Amino acid sequence: MSTEQGDGTPGSGGRTQPKKAPARFREQDVPHPLSRLWRAILLLAAVVLIGALGYHHLGRSGYLDSFYMSVTTLFTVGFRELGEVNDVTKLFTIFYLVTGLGIATYALSSLTALIVEGDLRGYLKERRMEKRLAALSEHIIICGLGKVGFQAAWEFKQAGVPFVIVEKIPTKSGNLRFEGDPIVIGDALDELVLERVGIHRARGLVAAVGSDADNVLVTLTAKQMAPDLVVVARAARLGTEKKLKAAGADHIVSPYEIGGRRMAQLLIAPDLLNYVDLMVDKKPVEMAIEHILVNPASGLVGCTMRETRLRDTTGALVAGIIRPGEGLHFNPRGSETFEPGDVILAMGTHRALEDLKALAHGKPSPA
Repeated sequence: MSTEQGDGTPGSGGRTQPKKAPARFREQDVPHPLSRLWRAILLLAAVVLIGALGYHHLGRSGYLDSFYMSVTTLFTVGFRELGEVNDVTKLFTIFYLVTGLGIATYALSSLTALIVEGDLRGYLKERRMEKRLAALSEHIIICGLGKVGFQAAWEFKQAGVPFVIVEKIPTKSGNLRFEGDPIVIGDALDELVLERVGIHRARGLVAAVGSDADNVLVTLTAKQMAPDLVVVARAARLGTEKKLKAAGADHIVSPYEIGGRRMAQLLIAPDLLNYVDLMVDKKPVEMAIEHILVNPASGLVGCTMRETRLRDTTGALVAGIIRPGEGLHFNPRGSETFEPGDVILAMGTHRALEDLKALAHGKPSPA
């Protein structure tokens, strides 16, 4: 029996539990970058303030002169001494230099480490990511940046559809094609991760993680959290479709089955396949396929296909009508009557589809 590797992600077909980090590396044990930053700043300010107060009371100098003496002494500049110079101030200066210089050096090194090691930069980057995730709405969640997830994400990016990628392996998130796009490092099986990427505001989810078992669990978790979410799941092995369907997947895609069918069709009916590619792929010609909702205020409501003459008025071809509770009416007849809530499956140029969309939505046709 072979072991399924999925999208190239190392692991077996079964669920692999992620290893827990040692206690000393747990996130809650690591000081917050901003807390370290403020601690260093407050420590440095306290040392300067103590020195200024000391020179003010012992040297009987003004506040500005005392602050000047504190800073120049602490950083060993030593231009000149201000105020009374007596044995007490001399002893205070010696003590201040020995103790204050060490504390100041520690505070400055902490500030430098935050900047050089990237802790502060990483924290600020994470904050920006959280703001982007909070602003996402009607987006697609892509679970897994393997071969299938990568191609799906690229298609969404080319089409201008908002999306967010959830990937467990950090090294996969550095792909230059998705530079600047939201990528969250985490396990798609974790409900907190799915909450973070806005599962309740999303329009759909692509389950394309490493193994079929994980895809079943991702689908089950997503459907439990957001029952109305449209889930498209990848099935690598035969027999997984039933499990994905039982988990709640709305659509199931088998890359090997689709690839084999396409290879056969290229030999059996290449012209038909080229025509389908022409309709689906928007690059060769200005053609597309769209689902268009018929609003109650539309002038199409109550009219038949024959009466509307959509092919003549808009230039779009109606391939089917999807009616709630009835499914797809493929190649509708001229006597088919449009009803509110119908979804028109139309093909044509972008201009023709825009005209049909305006008509179905009850809006003026775009100029």
